[in-house]
Amino acid sequence: MARHYRWCWLLVGSTLAGCAGLREEPAGTGAKECVESYYDALVRKDWPAAYASLDANSQKHCTPQHFSELAQSYRRKLGFEPEAVQVRACEERGNAATAHVVVTGRTATVARRYKDTVMLRRNDEWRVVLPPNFGQALKR
Repeated sequence: MARHYRWCWLLVGSTLAGCAGLREEPAGTGAKECVESYYDALVRKDWPAAYASLDANSQKHCTPQHFSELAQSYRRKLGFEPEAVQVRACEERGNAATAHVVVTGRTATVARRYKDTVMLRRNDEWRVVLPPNFGQALKR
């Protein structure tokens, strides 16, 4: 009988120890999802959807037509065809956030990746702040 209880405690202890290693991600406020939508639209060449992710101030200083030209330039200057985006981190500080993104794709023969950082601003909802150098030469 004592042996049976020892087995039960061993089973309960190992189950609890296994669960202790699992960490639940905190629920997001939408910043990460905004960044994912923006970069997914850039990958798909859906300029209107990407433009819609921009904050009001960015839209005020950049027309949809100009944005599509800058977005096309951004893609060309990557030097590879982007296929996927991963948001590595999204750090929120009140109504501002910084997202760290990795764009992956390939040239004809080699897998490539580009690390990018983007700022976000929240009024009613999160929106991407268009960097002043968007579409210009990329740092490698």
